[in-house]
Amino acid sequence: MKTIVAFLALFLSVFTFSQEYIPMLQEGNSWSIQEIAFPGVPQVFYRIDEITGTEVINNKLYYIMNGIPDCRYREENGILYGYSISGNNEIELYNFNLEVGDEITFPFEPPQNYCDNRGQLYEGETMIVTSRTEEFIADQNRIVLEFELFGEVIETWIEGVGSLRGFYPNQFRHIDTEILLTCFVTNGATYYFNDFTFCENLATQDFSISNIKLYPNPVIQTSTLQFPEEANIDALKIYDVSGRLILEDIITEDFYTIDAMNYDSGLYFYQVFSERELLKSDAFIVK
Repeated sequence: MKTIVAFLALFLSVFTFSQEYIPMLQEGNSWSIQEIAFPGVPQVFYRIDEITGTEVINNKLYYIMNGIPDCRYREENGILYGYSISGNNEIELYNFNLEVGDEITFPFEPPQNYCDNRGQLYEGETMIVTSRTEEFIADQNRIVLEFELFGEVIETWIEGVGSLRGFYPNQFRHIDTEILLTCFVTNGATYYFNDFTFCENLATQDFSISNIKLYPNPVIQTSTLQFPEEANIDALKIYDVSGRLILEDIITEDFYTIDAMNYDSGLYFYQVFSERELLKSDAFIVK
């Protein structure tokens, strides 16, 4: 009997640790993120990260995400990699093979790689995996990793979902910005995080938020803010870095031209609305 019990225990152990990894990079997945910037008057911005295509590089299949056009992403054996087109290098963004006690150290000099969103607030510091559990989240059992820095939990990764700060992990790029995942959409279902009960949800729209875009950015002479016709954009607001409203305009076309001659050099934020509902906020630079 003891032999049978031991065999069953071993079998269950092997089965548990050999369950198939749940990938983040699945067609139809999207992440809705809230950013609160504190440049004087707090400004709330929303963005949606989503998979927009695939590309083969060095005989490997990569996924394309909106928002960071220089980067491509792939997953293998529980690790998600970011590949920089301009830097021609690949770094590890997520590793769900980490165990309690494993460490991640923030580099003093971030690599010239736009795929690495780890910020400079904690340069040279090390965050440690202090918890590895399996929890039932978004209708599946998923590995959950918690990381501590300075004795407090600062980062949580969820298998198949990513960080509680959105698709990109370790988003501490700006000391005056708070970034939170509001919801995650997969297989047509929406799951909420960080106590949110709403989100900018692609599943409820007949257009993609990523199609509202400013090009080129930075603005050197003139740039065009393009709107999808079906979005019914009717209002635009622009703020400076201090949070001061410097422009409010009614939109009657499917585009808006930003002329660098009308702005001082620096960082600005725009918000676009449809019937008083905020659809998208984003930043742009005037040179």
